[in-house]
Amino acid sequence: MVTGLATIVAVGFQLISVPICLKYWGKENYGSWLALYAVVVLVRSMDGGYISYVGNKLNYLYHQDQSALREHLASAIFGIAVIGAIQLSISGVVMFSEAFVLLLDMNPDIVADNRSGLALLILIGTWALSGSYIGIVHRLLIPTGLMYQAAWWSMGFQASQFAGIILAAMLGFDMLQTSMLFSFIQMSIYIASAIYIRKKLPAYYPWWRGGRTSTGIRDLGHSMWLTTSTLIQQGSLNGTVIMVAALSGPAAVPVFTTIRTLANLWTSVTNVLTSPLLPEVVRYRSTGDTQKLVTINEAYWVLVGTAVNLGVLIAYPLILPLYGYWTAHALVLDKNLLSLLLASVVVANAGGLISLYLNGINSLGVVLAASLVRAVLSLGACVFLFHHFGLAGFGMGILAGELLAIVVMGRYFVANELVRQGISLPLRALAPIALSTTSVLAFLLSDGGGFEVARYIYPASIVSVLLVAIWGWKELEYGVRIRIVRMIGNRVSS
Repeated sequence: MVTGLATIVAVGFQLISVPICLKYWGKENYGSWLALYAVVVLVRSMDGGYISYVGNKLNYLYHQDQSALREHLASAIFGIAVIGAIQLSISGVVMFSEAFVLLLDMNPDIVADNRSGLALLILIGTWALSGSYIGIVHRLLIPTGLMYQAAWWSMGFQASQFAGIILAAMLGFDMLQTSMLFSFIQMSIYIASAIYIRKKLPAYYPWWRGGRTSTGIRDLGHSMWLTTSTLIQQGSLNGTVIMVAALSGPAAVPVFTTIRTLANLWTSVTNVLTSPLLPEVVRYRSTGDTQKLVTINEAYWVLVGTAVNLGVLIAYPLILPLYGYWTAHALVLDKNLLSLLLASVVVANAGGLISLYLNGINSLGVVLAASLVRAVLSLGACVFLFHHFGLAGFGMGILAGELLAIVVMGRYFVANELVRQGISLPLRALAPIALSTTSVLAFLLSDGGGFEVARYIYPASIVSVLLVAIWGWKELEYGVRIRIVRMIGNRVSS
């Protein structure tokens, strides 16, 4: 529930920030900030795989070997130091790049001054000094039963960053001034969270005590597959923003990002309903309760699958009129792009729990393969499709990437995590989510393509999702249904 509240707040901040930034910055300056921050996130993602790898290791070592947990936690500072040096070196090279200045639609003659390049270095530098290692320390909150508190801190991060961007826009700050304010706020909130964790988990402090360089570097080497996967994933997410800026100019970036924000509202719903299950699915793997992985996926497809699919259909007619008010009529909604991005979210939702599970157990090969598929299709295909379909070409590439990624992850999950353990996933269990997702895709693609038949498919899709949900619910084991009803009843009554 707290994670849900944090997500609602985060989404609310995104929705509120768009009209404010467009009003005070204008779409060109706002687009420049979005492009700059996309580069920042892309460089920062170099440590994402290492943080996830060590964090996942802490998650299962907590139940197996406390001494090893402390060693890997302390040793992580050496791995972070190596990554931080690389990040700063890349930032130093990029800040003097004329291509970087042109990306932000600036005059090449001011490269010598290059305030935006310095802004990039400040944002990366403060992250390397504060966010990276403390981000690993945050992962202690998951196995120690403090996910509730972690969700509150996540909300605090979102609120502080939102306040910083809004303040910078209203004061008319340029990229350098905005980066200094943003970095100060970011460093302050991370230091505050570190002080909190020290007080809540004093047994692990100082976190760096007992660290070994060899352990940190070895973990860094083992995490390279996950790091590569994270880089590719972030490259496909933020790389599309950079590509939009490069192909259409910064003014087109807010058009793409606002539509993607609307589509990602449903990604947030998937994350809220899925992320709290991480400790459980990892535990099922550790204890050999493989059959429970099938059961929990069946329940996920019925409950979460229906919530997202039905939510997308019901909210869809409201988007067009609300988009104009949201953007103060400064941007025009690309309906085709919206339909394609929503379709990609619906497809990703179907494999949401499998993706969470494979990431949680450090199944690096298939995670990398899925990320590579998304990147190749969302970026490679977009370059070609853009010239024929405009921004909608990005949506086509992203949808194709999600479709192929779910096939890659689903096949691996069934063949390596179920069949090898003597467990089967009956086709009957897949039928509800397959029919529900197909119904939604049929409407979105027909409406985005401008086909008249979409008006008849729309009510049929809603009815189909509802009927399939009832069927899927009846197919769940009786004991599972009873526990779900009791859980919901207990939450409502409390």
